Amino acid sequence: MFERYTEMARRAIFFARYEASQLGSPYIETEHLLLGVLRTDTPLAIRLLGPTDKLEMIRGQIARQSPERPRLQTSVDLPLSHECKRVLAYASEEAERLNQKNVGAEHLLLGLSREEGSVAAKILSEHGLTEQKLKEEAKRASEAPPVNTPEGLSLVEKHARDLTSAARRGQLGALVGRERELERTIQILSRRTRNNPVLIGEAGVGKTAIVEGLAQRVVDGAVPAGLRDRPILTLDATQLIAPRGSALKPFLLSSQRNEILCVEGLFDLAGTGSGWGVTEAIRILEPYLNQGALQSIATGTPSGLRQTLERAEILARHFEAIPVLPLSDEEALQVVSRSKEQLERFHEVTFGEGALQLAITASARFLKHRHLPDRALDLLDEAGARAKMRRQMEPAEISRARQRVRDVIRQLENAIGNHEFDKARELSEEEKIERGILKSLQEAAGRNPAQAITVTPDDILEILAQRTGAPVASVQLVLQQPIEDEFNQISKSLAARIPGKGQEWIAGLAAYLVPCSADEAEKLAEAIRLAKAKK
Repeated sequence: MFERYTEMARRAIFFARYEASQLGSPYIETEHLLLGVLRTDTPLAIRLLGPTDKLEMIRGQIARQSPERPRLQTSVDLPLSHECKRVLAYASEEAERLNQKNVGAEHLLLGLSREEGSVAAKILSEHGLTEQKLKEEAKRASEAPPVNTPEGLSLVEKHARDLTSAARRGQLGALVGRERELERTIQILSRRTRNNPVLIGEAGVGKTAIVEGLAQRVVDGAVPAGLRDRPILTLDATQLIAPRGSALKPFLLSSQRNEILCVEGLFDLAGTGSGWGVTEAIRILEPYLNQGALQSIATGTPSGLRQTLERAEILARHFEAIPVLPLSDEEALQVVSRSKEQLERFHEVTFGEGALQLAITASARFLKHRHLPDRALDLLDEAGARAKMRRQMEPAEISRARQRVRDVIRQLENAIGNHEFDKARELSEEEKIERGILKSLQEAAGRNPAQAITVTPDDILEILAQRTGAPVASVQLVLQQPIEDEFNQISKSLAARIPGKGQEWIAGLAAYLVPCSADEAEKLAEAIRLAKAKK
C-alpha cells in the first residue's frame, strides 16, 4: 500500500500510529496523521506554522478534544479509520495531479484538507492552512531541486566516532577504576541473548569513559575472543531522530558487519518532548536488535531509564542495565591524578600540591548539579586555561614601554609638522632611548622564557569566585565551614517543618540534601508534595 510513499510520508504514518496509541485511540484518525506529518517534516511544519511550539499547542488541542482513554502499547498495530483511508486516497490523487511519482508529506496535508468535516481539516483551517495554500506548498516542493548526497556515505561514517581507531592512535585517556562496570559490560556483550548493555548514571560520572576503556581493551586484546578486532563506533542519540536517522540503514543493512554501536543518551530520548524521539529510535533500531543483527551499547540517566521503561518497553527489553554510581572522593582523586597529565600538556602548566584535592572538595559545595569526576576535571581545566591565558599576555612593563614609544613618535610628528626642529631633535633622541628600553625588555623576556606556571589552590578559588559571582573571601569561608555544620543546619530546618511523625528519617533526608543542588532539593520537595496530595 505504501510502496509509492516517500520515506518522510512513511514516517508520518508511523508517528500517527504512535500518537493514536498515546491518546488511547483504537484507530489512526486524521488528527493523528496531522500530528505525524508535522512531527516528521520539521522544515515543512516551520514553513507552514512558524514557531515549533505550535506543534505542542496543536497536540494539546487534539488531546483536549479526545475522550480520556488509557494509553495503548506502542507495538499495537492500529488500523486506519475510514476518514484516514480517504485522506490517503486524496493524497495519491494530488501527487498524480502534480505529475509526481511518489506521495510525500505535503500531499498528505492536502489530503487532510480535502476531508472536510474531519478534526484535522478544521485545525488546518484554524491556522490559515487552506487547500489553496497547501497546493502552493506542494507545488513548491515538487519544483525544488533534489538534494545531492555522497553515494554510499552513511550517517555512521559522517557523524560517528571510531573509538578503537582513536585507541590505536593513543588518543584515549586511561580508565581509572570502574573495573566492576567494565567487566560487567564485557560479560553482557559476551552473552548469547540480551547482550546489549546500557550504562545508567548521572551526567559526569564517567559512562563514556567506560566505553572508551572497553575500546582500549579491544585494541590491547584483553577481551574474550568474541570481542577481539570488533570496532566500537559511538554516536549521539539525537542522530537517530528523523530525518537523519534514515541514513543509518546502509550501516544496519550491510552484510558482514562486526561493529558494536554505542548510542550515547539513547535512554534519555523518552524524556524529550512527548517522547517521539524514542519512537524513532525504536523504528530504526528495534528490528535489528530483535533479530540479533545489531549489538549495541547505550547510555542514559536514571530518570531516562524510568521513562524508557514506561514509554518504550519494547526498546528497553533488549538492554541490560549497568548502574554507574558517582565516584567517592578517594576514587575521584585517582581519576583526576591520572587525567591531570593531559591537562598539563594541553595548557602547558603544572598543578601544584593541593589543587587536585581542592577541586574535588570545592566542587561538592559549589557544583552540586554535577558529579565526580567530571565536575573536578572541569574546574582544573578552566584553572589551567586561565593560567595559560595569563602567561601568554604581554608583560605589563613591555606594554608600558611600547606605549611610551608611541607617545614619543606622536609628539615628534607634531613637532615636525609645527616646524619645531629643536624639539624634534630632542624627541628623536628620546625615541631612540625608549626603543632601546623596549628592545631590552623584549630580549630579556626572550632569553628567559616563562617556565610552566603552577596552578595553585588559590587559582581554583578564583575560578569558583568567578563562577558564583562571590568574593574569594566568601568562597573560602564556605569551604572552611565543615560539612557537618551544613548537615546540622538542614536537620534543624527539617525538624521545624516536620512536627511529630517523620522525625526518625530526618537524619537520612538531611544527609541526602547536603550534596544536592537547590534544583534537586526542590524536585524532591515537589515529589513529596505530590505524594501527600494523593493520600
